[in-house]
Order: sequence, then C-alpha cells, then structure tokens
Amino acid sequence: MRRLAWLTVASGFAALIGPACSDSGSATQTDAAVQQDAATQDDAAVQQDAAVQQDTAPQQDAGPLACADVKAGHNLDFVVDGLGRSFYLDLPTGVTTGGPYPVVFNWHGLGDTAANMRGLLSGAVNDASFKFILVTPDDSAFQILGNDINWDVFNVDAATNREGLLFDAVLACLKSRYSVDDNRVHSVGFSLGSILTDMLGVIRGDQLASTLTFSGGYFSDAANKATLGIGASFVTWPDLTTTNKYVQVLLHGGTTDQFDLAGYLTVHFDTFATNDTTYLGGLGHDVILCDHGQGHAAPVPGFDAAQIVEFLKAHPRGTASPWTTALPPDYASLGYCTFHTHTNP
Repeated sequence: MRRLAWLTVASGFAALIGPACSDSGSATQTDAAVQQDAATQDDAAVQQDAAVQQDTAPQQDAGPLACADVKAGHNLDFVVDGLGRSFYLDLPTGVTTGGPYPVVFNWHGLGDTAANMRGLLSGAVNDASFKFILVTPDDSAFQILGNDINWDVFNVDAATNREGLLFDAVLACLKSRYSVDDNRVHSVGFSLGSILTDMLGVIRGDQLASTLTFSGGYFSDAANKATLGIGASFVTWPDLTTTNKYVQVLLHGGTTDQFDLAGYLTVHFDTFATNDTTYLGGLGHDVILCDHGQGHAAPVPGFDAAQIVEFLKAHPRGTASPWTTALPPDYASLGYCTFHTHTNP
C-alpha cells in the first residue's frame, strides 16, 4: 500500500503569459489534500490479474506500435497523425472473452504524469458491477508561446486537435481488439485534464456517455472566457452543439481552488464550475455540482474511485439520469453535491 502525492498546478493558463508559478513563486505546488487515503488505494498502479496485466515498465523502443501490439501496461510510440503518443492501458480480467466493456479515458493535470494519474482508477477496473477498460494517456508536450502545456486545449479545431485524434485512434484500436460498449465511453480529468475532458465534450460529445471533472472549465462558455482578461485572446473553441445530452459531474474545491498568474489574472475554478452548471443546463445537460472545499485537489476524502465508478455506471449514453429525484446515499451524505436538472431540452 502507498500514498499518492500528486504534483499539481492549477491550470495551463500560466503558459499563456509565461512559466507557471504559484503564489510563492514555485513552478509547481504540492497539495496534501491530493494524497489518496491508503485505505482506498492499492499499491503501485494496483495489481491486475496476471492474465491481463503485463509488466508496467516502459517498452523498449522498437519502432511505431501497431494496434495489434497494444497491451496492458505502458504503450509507447503509438503513432497518431504522424506523432508518437503513449498511454497506460488497464484491462479487466477476462477482457478477451467477455464484454461489452465500458471505456474510461483518464487525463492528468499540468505538471502531473500519466503514471501517477493512472492510480486514480486503475484499482477499480475489476469492479464487480462495472468492469471497464481504462486508458490514461501521456501528454504530448504541446507548446504555446514557447512553453510546454501538456495538452492541445487552447486553439481547438475538431478535425485536427491532437487529443481528439488520440481519443479516436485509441478507441478504434480497442474496438478492434475487444468488445467495447459504444454507449459507455466516458472521460475523467483533473485540472488541465478536466479542461481536456470538457473539450472532448465539445468536439467528441456525440460519443461520450458521461463525464466527470475535478477543477475544469469550458472555454466554449462565454462566461468563463469573460474572466480570462488578456488570456481570452489565446483561447478558441467551437460551440457545444452535440445532440447527445451527456451528464457531467463538476467538482471544484471552493474559493481556494484558484490560480494567480503573477498578478495579471486569477483563475477561479469555482466560478468556472458555477458558470458551466448554467451553461450546460441551458444546452440540455444535467449536472451534479460538488464543492468539496479542499482547494485544487483530486481525489478528495469521501470522493475517489468508488464515487467516480458509481456515477459512470449510472450514466450510459442516451438515457435520462436516474439521480434526478435524489442523489445516491454516498453522494447525499457528502453534503456538498447538488443535482441540477437541465433547463432547456
């Protein structure tokens, strides 16, 4: 058993002006609230059944990886649109004979790693009532103004976006190898990875069953862009037009869930969550809004893999939320989650 101390930075906005910095001037910040309780997290990417889990050590560089060679563990040099990408794959027991299986994409925040983010959900792939395939991508070191920001999430074109193309290619590969449930493709993220999940809702929303984000924000939401000041000129997203009204959990850490850009701009993730609740509701999406009050953190006490899986399981694509009339007991007992029914069908 081990504790996970996640290296976090509030968002990729810092790259719009210069290198990321915290209030103390450090390039990154470590928040004790992000440490996973050892009672809920198994050791080191959590042990998988030997039949489906290979050694997670990086593969030797042997040229581009074919879909037929993708396996459990760390997959390197999976070429998408001419760019070598990599991702961790965690598979449930019996994946080659059972199914159909849900697929969950799991995106890390700025300054974090896929190896670390993987631990959020890798121990849950064999959940007795919701076995799923977990994909945790490595970032592509995308640059803007000479700064690495991990993900291609600012100037977004649906046809050429790096992360959208990675999503497409990995999902197509999994479908060619395993029995995948098309109505249960989900996305989860933290910080910049949450913004990426929100972006997927905009550019791949027709394929998503439901999404869950810790401290994210839609830049297709005019209310969010209005808070960015000079940073708004660097952000271009298409409108959210999907007819698939996926349900989303929006988690944020309250008034301390923010990032200060050297006095130029303060990004407030609680404001983004409030804005996006209204925004999504007006476009026909139900939202579960959760203010956990722990600042910029994921996971948080009382809300970890069990609650994430519970939400994903309850929300396949194309069905009304069963939580409209009442949240399940463990969500209700938290005291900080509220269900918001869409205001526009």
